[in-house]
Amino acid sequence: QADTLRKAKTDTVARRLGQDGRREEQVPGTDLKIGDLVVCEAGDIIPGDGDVVEGVASVDESAITGESAPVIRESGGDRSAVTGGTKVLSDRIVVKITTKPGETFIDRMIALVEGAARQKTPNEIALNILLASLTIVFLLAVVTLQPFAIYADAEQSMIVLTALLVCLIPTTIGALLSAIGIAGMDRLVQRNVLAMSGRAVEAAGDVSTLLLDKTGTITLGNRQA
Repeated sequence: QADTLRKAKTDTVARRLGQDGRREEQVPGTDLKIGDLVVCEAGDIIPGDGDVVEGVASVDESAITGESAPVIRESGGDRSAVTGGTKVLSDRIVVKITTKPGETFIDRMIALVEGAARQKTPNEIALNILLASLTIVFLLAVVTLQPFAIYADAEQSMIVLTALLVCLIPTTIGALLSAIGIAGMDRLVQRNVLAMSGRAVEAAGDVSTLLLDKTGTITLGNRQA
């Protein structure tokens, strides 16, 4: 998901206005600086966060807000702010960039996706405690086995004792459980769902009813879902 966001940001081309306010030049969206003026027309992707300084247009912000209905963005007032990555659906606007490179909304989304730390679930914590306890028990068993073997005149070599200890310690179970959790979170990311912790994923398995407060946020926006 982070790679997809980064690619979308890199592939965006901006139509930057020159000093005279008339001449246009095409530049990568990543080259825009605070104060640059860019022209966005119907079908264009807004290359960066900024404010509309000229014109009025209908903008599709579903990629950011999840709302399927377009919104009106115009110069002046409280409806002038636009977000990079959204799409102009109609008319023409001139946007003044207001964020530094690396501090846009998409940059924050990339950092959020990459920094989503996977916390251990209660089941994993309990299993780790059990595995640690079993490891100590098996270690003590192997250590005390040699004196009994010597007493019975059946002394075992260090290789045999080491192999026995490796076979008894259940390390693979803990690693397997973590791998399963990571794989599950990866599958969620591939479906555009960002899980902030493994505990949240585990708790979601017990959910039977989900209440939403914004129609169209995770539905199709047409009463079909």
